[in-house]
Amino acid sequence: MREIKHKLNKDELILTGFSVCHTISNLFLGTFVISFLMHNSINDIVSVSAYRLFYYFAICITFILSANWCKRGNKNTVFGMNIVTRIILLTIIAILGPTAADYVILLGILYGIFDGFYNLPMHAMIIDKVSAERMVFFLGTKTAIKNIFKIMVPITLGILVTTKSLQNVAWIIMVMAVLEILLLFLLSPSKPYEQKCAKMVEFCKCAKKVPILHKLFLAEILRGFATVLTTVATMYIIYVFHTDMNLGIWTTIFAICTIVASWLFGRFCSRRDYKWIMTLCSSIMIFAAIALFINVTRFSALIYAFSTTVCIEIMTQICAANVLDMARTKFITNKYCIEYLVIRDTVLFIGRWIAFVMLMYIGVFGLYDFLGIFIIVSVLAQILGCMILTNLTNKIAKAKC
Repeated sequence: MREIKHKLNKDELILTGFSVCHTISNLFLGTFVISFLMHNSINDIVSVSAYRLFYYFAICITFILSANWCKRGNKNTVFGMNIVTRIILLTIIAILGPTAADYVILLGILYGIFDGFYNLPMHAMIIDKVSAERMVFFLGTKTAIKNIFKIMVPITLGILVTTKSLQNVAWIIMVMAVLEILLLFLLSPSKPYEQKCAKMVEFCKCAKKVPILHKLFLAEILRGFATVLTTVATMYIIYVFHTDMNLGIWTTIFAICTIVASWLFGRFCSRRDYKWIMTLCSSIMIFAAIALFINVTRFSALIYAFSTTVCIEIMTQICAANVLDMARTKFITNKYCIEYLVIRDTVLFIGRWIAFVMLMYIGVFGLYDFLGIFIIVSVLAQILGCMILTNLTNKIAKAKC
């Protein structure tokens, strides 16, 4: 077995650079726009839920509509559409300012289109350009590097949003998006898989005969449901600490913890370590959810936010390694790679929509006493989904082409 070189090559560095820019954009569009909606909406839970519902809906639709383009064309070109969409979204926020809260559905849809055009070609490019042997190292290193930028960026964004305005920050993020267009030209072209259209129905028929895919898609539905945990964590921090500056400070502290954990994971962990890491992260998340359920204090909110930031990040890396490795198995191969990624995102979408519809229901009818129970159910869904995927590790490895 060849020794893995613990150094990123050119394409891996560029993909990591895009991941860093995406992280910064998501900090703004995901974290600080949620804070903006909470401060400028009549019902904060309903507005945030609607923002996320249409965001995930747009991601799913973008995956489906861009599948043929991604399969038959240069994935780099498809990826460039996320930058264009992001510039349009940031321009709207910059122009509308405080009144942007009245267009929460439009903002959510554009945010989802941006993320859809980012994730589908990005996953496909990673599968193309990163070998199976380097996948754990690459994912761990990429996560550690992108989280380095979470140290100062959240504080900077928090100060700017608090002292300036959301639209001024939108102009700054837009400059970064323009620079990404230049970076895109340095990435090696990605060859099309084949000149045929995506065959979703054909893939679904084949997937019915593969039990390992049934378990993987079930796990992704559960993990999709648990996506709500991160949004609720942001809302709790805003609730107990009130300002965007404090939100930025604590986001930075959690980022430092994530950097250390991700670096250790990518540098020292292998597939045989997945189960005990999952057990440790699951225990922390259960403790945090119970503490928050018993009493909402600054301490319990921070413990909960820590678990949804650091623990979910590590669990996600393990799951992502298995999800991406599945694309190299005899069940998928290049023939169905795009179809597999689209269906996988569709089942994630199902879980996400169920979770945010429930959160919106809580907000509409003021059922805040059930929010703690909802969080515990979401934590259990995250743990169960991750455990299912972790238990598939050896089966996925044996099924590789």
